[in-house]
Amino acid sequence: MLDAAQAVVLRAGAARLTLDAVAKRAGMSKGGVMYNFPSKAALLEAMIERLVARNVSAHAAGTAKLPDRPGRSLKAYVMNSVRALDDDDRVSAALLAAVANDPALLEPAARYFAQRFASISRDVPFERAALVHLATEGLWMLELLQLSPFTPAQRARIVRRLVKLSEPGADA
Repeated sequence: MLDAAQAVVLRAGAARLTLDAVAKRAGMSKGGVMYNFPSKAALLEAMIERLVARNVSAHAAGTAKLPDRPGRSLKAYVMNSVRALDDDDRVSAALLAAVANDPALLEPAARYFAQRFASISRDVPFERAALVHLATEGLWMLELLQLSPFTPAQRARIVRRLVKLSEPGADA
């Protein structure tokens, strides 16, 4: 059902995400959807939780591939965040718009951001982790909204600098 909900959001936008649309896309009755998600809010929350879980998993996998030294978690975060945008990124943007009027639905994402920042800043200076985090999130958001003023060459330079800043001994 979450795959069907994601497909609806990607095809028609979050404004068209309804339990009826998810049921139709999933090939089941609305009652079947409502058994698992009694409301649109419950469905949105489950979708956000799934995106958070996917990000946690991607970060863990990226971290495991790097040498165990200070900045490893921060570097894995940067490398995961600057990859090419995918469907999860597009769904994230659509869900952000959908839940803007109900801050309680953002609670799983807020917890994730707080936990993620604590993790990526654990073994590097706070200011460096904060600057890298803010720059990475800003780059992601500009690209997601197709507002980035950077050429591909400039973006590559920014990404190299962010990665370098995540490494031990880097100057913020």
